Amino acid sequence: MNNITFVIFTYNEEKRISYVIRNFIKYGEVFIMDDGSTDRTKEISEELGAKVFLRPKTGKAYVENQETFDFVKSKVKTGYIYWGFADNIAPKILVEKFIELANQNIYKKINGASYSYLWGNVKNYAVRFYGTVIFHKDFFDFTDNCIHSTGKFIGTDNQIFSLPNNEKYALHHFSTYNISKFVPAHLRYAEAEAMQRFEAGEKFSVKKMLVDMAKTFFTWGKFIKRRSVLVLIIPFNYVFFRLMMYTKLFELENNITIDSIEKNYSEVKEKMLKEL
Repeated sequence: MNNITFVIFTYNEEKRISYVIRNFIKYGEVFIMDDGSTDRTKEISEELGAKVFLRPKTGKAYVENQETFDFVKSKVKTGYIYWGFADNIAPKILVEKFIELANQNIYKKINGASYSYLWGNVKNYAVRFYGTVIFHKDFFDFTDNCIHSTGKFIGTDNQIFSLPNNEKYALHHFSTYNISKFVPAHLRYAEAEAMQRFEAGEKFSVKKMLVDMAKTFFTWGKFIKRRSVLVLIIPFNYVFFRLMMYTKLFELENNITIDSIEKNYSEVKEKMLKEL
C-alpha cells in the first residue's frame, strides 16, 4: 500500500468527479470529503471505488481550516495527503512522483506548480501558481489558516522538496466558470476572505486595494495569447473579485449592511417628508 491518500473536496461534482477519481484510484485510496451533494456525486464516487465522507459543518465558507483538517486526519491512515478538488488533474509522471516521495517518507512538504485553464480555453493556461501539492499530515497546522492556503508547515527547511516548475510536473486546473457562475462563487470567496482580514484587525486601504488589483490584472491572463479576447475578460473578472473583497472589508469596518443603509435612508426621507 502506498503511503498517500488522495483527498478530494466536493459539492455537486457529478460532471467532474469521475476524472479525478480515475486519476488517482490506481495509486492509493481516494477519499471524497463531501459537503452534502444533492446530485450523483456520492453514487459515482462509490461506483469508481472511492470512499465518501460527509464532512462536518464548520461555520466557515472554505475547507482550509483546522476543524476540517482534524476530520480528514481522523479518516486518513497514511502519512501523506494530497489535498485537492474535482477540477484538478495530475499527469502520470506527477502522480508517480507523489508515490515515490510519499513512500520515501523523507520530505514532509512537497511543493509543485498548478496551471489553470479558464473559460474553456485549453490552448493556453491563464495563470500558474506554485505551492504545496502533497504533505505529511503530522507536519501541518491549519489554525487561523487563510482561504485557499494549505496550512502552516511546522517542519524544517530541509524537509521541503520542490518539484520542477514546468508543465510536465504541474497539476492541471480546469476551472469551470462562465460569468453566471464566476460572480456568485467569487463573491462567497471575497466575503470569507474579507471577514478573515477584518477579524485579524486589518483596515481598509485604498492604496493596498489598487496595488492588489493591478497585480491581479497582470498575473491573470499573463500566459494567454495576446490575440485572444480572454486576455482582457479573465484579468478584469479577477480584478472585480479583488474589488469585491476590499468592498466587503470596507463594509465590515464601517458596519454597512442593508439594514444600516435603510436606516440612514429612512432618517433622511422622514426629514424630507416633515417639510411637506
